[in-house]
Amino acid sequence: MDSIPANRRLWNQISSAYQHEHDPQIGAAPRLWGMYSIPDAHLHALGDVSGRRVLELGCGAGQWSRVLADEGATVVGVDLSEAQLTAAAAAMGPTRYSLVQGAAEQLPFAADSFDLVFCDFGGLSWAPPHLAVPQAARVLRRGGRLVFNVASPWFEACYDESARRVTTTLQRDYFGLNTIAEGDGATSYQLTYGDWVKVLRGAGLAIDDLIEPRPEPGTPNGYNETDPPDWAHRWPAELLWVTHKP
Repeated sequence: MDSIPANRRLWNQISSAYQHEHDPQIGAAPRLWGMYSIPDAHLHALGDVSGRRVLELGCGAGQWSRVLADEGATVVGVDLSEAQLTAAAAAMGPTRYSLVQGAAEQLPFAADSFDLVFCDFGGLSWAPPHLAVPQAARVLRRGGRLVFNVASPWFEACYDESARRVTTTLQRDYFGLNTIAEGDGATSYQLTYGDWVKVLRGAGLAIDDLIEPRPEPGTPNGYNETDPPDWAHRWPAELLWVTHKP
């Protein structure tokens, strides 16, 4: 399905409020992954990026891109939303990096352009993975890596829409996730573990690791209510995939 127009409208509408609410958390320290702001230093997903050409899929206000540019990477941040790119441009520090408007399923870059493609709840949550993953693989150089963090299907299957929180009860079919309506025609995407493996391998990528970030008890979720509060210490809330292009 073509979710690009509706997703662009949604993010243009909510960008300002989203950044006002979440930038203090996202930008609090370098390289923080996901809903629980777990440091990459604990997860070891990205590694050294100095001298690498890096693409962030769904860069938002550029919190990750700024950090990696400061570490010596040549960074390109791509986002579907003009409002998000405006926020990124306004927040850019003295180390400059490129900003490009585009969709993860239609990347406007030549093949073999990047050493690392990554996102943290970015383009691979808001674009059909069966289209976006092959695009990411196409623009990677041989030996380049695709690293990305998305919600776990456990988390989505236990989300109670009426209570607006994640619970200990299954609320929807595991095999029926695929697309998630976000309102006004906007859509996010969720695959099962097996479907992620099929999509990644089908794009010619080798899977190096699947990290399930586990916050310590009492770590707040900056985006969702959970019942119990330590839900993600007991069950996987996120999947951090580490892959490469052989």
